[in-house]
Amino acid sequence: MTVGLIAAIAAAVSYAIGSILQSVAADRTEKSGALDPRLMMRMIKQLPYLIGLAADGLGFVLGIVAIQFLPLFLSEALIASSVGITAILAVTFLKVKLSSMEKLALPGLMIGLVLLALSAQPEQAQELALKWRWLELACVAVVGLLALGVTRLPERRVGIGLAIVSGVAFSGMGIAARSLEVPDPIWEVVKDPTAYAIVIYGALGLLFFASALQRATVTTVTALVFGIETVLPSLIGILFLGDRTRDGLWPLAVIGFALALVCSTILAGQAEPEIPHEDGTEVVADPGSVDEPPNAATTTH
Repeated sequence: MTVGLIAAIAAAVSYAIGSILQSVAADRTEKSGALDPRLMMRMIKQLPYLIGLAADGLGFVLGIVAIQFLPLFLSEALIASSVGITAILAVTFLKVKLSSMEKLALPGLMIGLVLLALSAQPEQAQELALKWRWLELACVAVVGLLALGVTRLPERRVGIGLAIVSGVAFSGMGIAARSLEVPDPIWEVVKDPTAYAIVIYGALGLLFFASALQRATVTTVTALVFGIETVLPSLIGILFLGDRTRDGLWPLAVIGFALALVCSTILAGQAEPEIPHEDGTEVVADPGSVDEPPNAATTTH
């Protein structure tokens, strides 16, 4: 149990560090279209982004370790606490200024995620028939359509839309990973459409996450991504994968879901950070400006 707790907390720290470093890299990279795959090629040339990806990789491994010792939903909620750690790091190193609503919404979101985790009954996922595994892969197209829809949003809202789509993509990756059946011999995994779904969802999630970081603050983006990435798989697990709430704790699950949803909505509405000028005055960042992208990391330049 102790090993699992340490691993989950360490994973949360790793993900938070990765988010901050990717935010710095996104701010240093020339802004591009919302769905420009070349953005990843430009960002991957930067050391902060590479270190950030390595931190995410470490977080993923630590998360797998945590799952071996803790109930799945508890480990997910602990890892999702990286939202709060990201906020602390952003305030400390990127000089981000949190609004009063954000200061309340961040811990509220984490409390909601913890309530969801505590109310869920961890069980082995039900084995999915081949047709449902193909459906998992086909739903990649849904993520693509959502992303296309985001491009039609007003410029000041594109960053929020991309963060939401990134959260949906990472949710798809998590759901596919949970339903993946590891074959014996392991190389036969190449025959499973779920394995391809994991890779494609993960790649799309990274692309949309990087694009969102160019258009909204790192605290807002990570809060939305982790909030969706925890809540959506929880619902899918309960509805389709055989997950259920602990006896008598379904009201806790309802409260947790509502709290996470409300706090994520509040954070989405706080996407225009106040950027201090050298003279000490503050202005609201213009998300439509190419010269000054509304990323919190601009305050460090």
